[in-house]
This record gives sequence, C-alpha cells and structure tokens, in this order.
Amino acid sequence: MRKPLLVLACTAAVVALVAPGSYGATPGPSFAAPVLLTTDKYTGGYEPSVTVDRFNNIYASAHKQNHNLVLSPDSRATVPVRSQSWLWTSKDGKTFTDMPGLTPLQEQNAEFGDEGDIAADDAGRVYFVDTNVTDNSFSRYRATGNGQLVLETTRPIGPFGEPVDDRPWIAAHGDGVVMYVGNSGNRTYRGGSGDGDAYGPGRYTVYMSYDRGDTFDPLGVTLNDSGWCRPAADHRKGSKRLYVLCTNDGGKLWAYVSNNDGKTWSRHRMGTYSTKDTIATYPWVSVGADGTVYALYNDSVTRSGGPVESHLRLLSSKNGGRTWNEREVTPQPGMIRYSSIDVAPNGTVGIGYYFRPTTKSAWYVYAATAKPGQPFRSGKVSATPIASADNSSPFGDFFQVAYGPDNKLNVVYTSMNDDLLFEGLNSDIYYAREK
Repeated sequence: MRKPLLVLACTAAVVALVAPGSYGATPGPSFAAPVLLTTDKYTGGYEPSVTVDRFNNIYASAHKQNHNLVLSPDSRATVPVRSQSWLWTSKDGKTFTDMPGLTPLQEQNAEFGDEGDIAADDAGRVYFVDTNVTDNSFSRYRATGNGQLVLETTRPIGPFGEPVDDRPWIAAHGDGVVMYVGNSGNRTYRGGSGDGDAYGPGRYTVYMSYDRGDTFDPLGVTLNDSGWCRPAADHRKGSKRLYVLCTNDGGKLWAYVSNNDGKTWSRHRMGTYSTKDTIATYPWVSVGADGTVYALYNDSVTRSGGPVESHLRLLSSKNGGRTWNEREVTPQPGMIRYSSIDVAPNGTVGIGYYFRPTTKSAWYVYAATAKPGQPFRSGKVSATPIASADNSSPFGDFFQVAYGPDNKLNVVYTSMNDDLLFEGLNSDIYYAREK
C-alpha cells in the first residue's frame, strides 16, 4: 500500500563521491518496446515486482490500483475478476498471462491480496505471498521448462504471527528453503536466539520454511533495530546464506546475515544514511554468482515531500556481509525516486531508477549496467514519461529490475495516466526487456 513518508531523526550520511568524468560515455542498455500489463481500461496498478526463474520464465506482480483494490476486472482470467494482487507470467517477455490455477477456474484469484512478492528457488519452485493486512495468502508453483508451469498449492493464510503485515517480502533458494520477511509497522519483539546484536525489537520479523512453504515457523524471529528492510538469498550451489538489509529509521544501515538458512542470525554495520531525507527507504539487495552481495541505496536531499538532489550509493561485500565497500554510482545529477538492483549470471550489475534532471522536467524510467568496478552506462527504458513535471514523485513506493539466465535485464515499472480525469488517479504497469 502507499505508506506515509517517514521523517527520520537526523544523522549526516557519508557518501563516497566518484571523480568527475568517471561515468561511461558509451550508450547504455537498450530495451524492446514496453509491454502494457494492466490491459483493462481504468484498472491499473503500482509497486510492481519481477522475478525470472532458471528456465527464463518471467513473473510479475503489482498492487491493484486503489479504486479496484477489493475486486477488479481481469479479462485474462477464466472468471474475469480478481481479488488477488496482479500476478502475470510470460515465457518470452512479449505475451503475458495470468498464472495457472489448480483447476481452470484459477481459484487463487479469489484470495484477497493488497501487496504481493515473488521468489524462485533453485529447484524449479516459484513462491508468491500476498498480504491481506492481517496475514498473507501463500501460493507455490512448479516450473519444469520455459512456459511449463503448474500451481502446486495455495492457501489464504500463512499463518504468520504478527497481527499486522504492512509489506511482504519473500526470498528462496536451494530446494524449498523459503524466507518470508514481514513488516509489522512498529517495533515488536518475537524471540530468537544466537548473536545478541541481531535479535530484539524491530519492525521486521523473519519466518522460515524448509518444506517448500508447506509450513512456516509461525512466530519467527525479530531483527533488532530493523526499520525498512529487503531480503535476498545466495543461490550458489549448496549455499545456506541469507541476507536481510535494513535501515534502522535513525541513520544506520544494517546487514543481518544467516549462514545456516535462517536458524541463527548475526548483524553487521553497513554504513549510515541521511536522516534528513524524508523519503528514505530500504536498501535494495542482490547476490552475485560469485557470492558478492550488492546493495543499492538512494540518499536524497528532499524538500516539500520530494527529492531535489539524489545520490545512488552502491555498497558491496565479498565476505558475507561482515565488511562493506561503497562508491557512488549516480549516472547524472538530478532527482531520483525509487531504485532497484540485480546481478546477472555473468556478473553484470544492473540498476533501475526513476529520474528527472530538474523540477521542471517529466519523470522517466532509466536503467544502467556495469561490470563489477566499471563505470555504469545508462539509458532510458522507455521514451514515454512515467509522470509529468507537476508531480514531485511517480506513483507507488517501488519498482524492480531482475536478470534471467540469458543475462538480459527485465524491468517492470509504474506509469501514471489521466484515464480517470486527473493524472495519478490511475496508473499502469509496464514490462520492458533488454535487447
């Protein structure tokens, strides 16, 4: 859901600046024509997620637009309505369909959902959680090839212990190791044993499953001093390493790390961020094929609820999150609202971001790519603006980029429209694939 912006306590962030002219002058990545995913007129969405599995199947989800939240038209469905958050799949990035059901009725579409998230493990399973605010529905799919997908199980509740779930995140790896991370919206404590620094009151609680999501630890463990968080799994063969990277709502960046699939956790200091940034959000995280973990954090100077200057900070760790290096990777001066990162199998780092150079400019979605340690090359994902200059921010709280096994960057993003009289009363979801 669209959440109120947090005004944080003040601490100055230290940002490592890159020397002028260090960004690549060669063209950045280019993309095929964007595909409209919200095809029903006046029925939109925002806050899209994307995941690509080992067969190069693409999965995209998004929050339904607020005026269609409880029940929306869905012309792709067998029964052409849905309560579940948007959830699509494609084998080629050109044609998208609803996910299959246990029967042709696609019964999971009737499970009410407000916000969803997707993850794939390394054994062909794909997991989807979708919050109904008090808990989450859970679905598991099995992919056996490109375009070959079945629904294995779905249920309307997790169950998960926290009384309120504001934004669900999910990560998975191996054969059925699934980590659900839930935001209670306030600082609670729900137990845990191990490194004392990692356990205590915080906003995010980790719930683990070791049987492909058939059961979860219903109580979970709360990450001490966690604010806004985002999880990731290490997909190297045999790895048991999981990450949750967080702000603490007060100027610190924390890395919570498990080396035994969530049985115990440790906490490490990543750095700091500006508490004067009123649009501060979580660090986005991805783990490379060599085990390097990357985090992207957008540190902004804000005024009147919007950014007037932004810095994209790329943090990385090669020793399991214990220590971190940092460099600034802001492709050009201006204003950035929301960003995302992923790492390709060949080691290419890809980032996406909503950008405009001045307050008199429209917003566009951009992507940039680089080999580790090299300059980023950036370019527009679409030639069409996603929001006009009149808006201090594009709609929603995030969007996402993801690589597949073909080393191509996939981007899903929100674009505001004026279908309902005024810009922003409705918004569409688009998908674009790197050429």
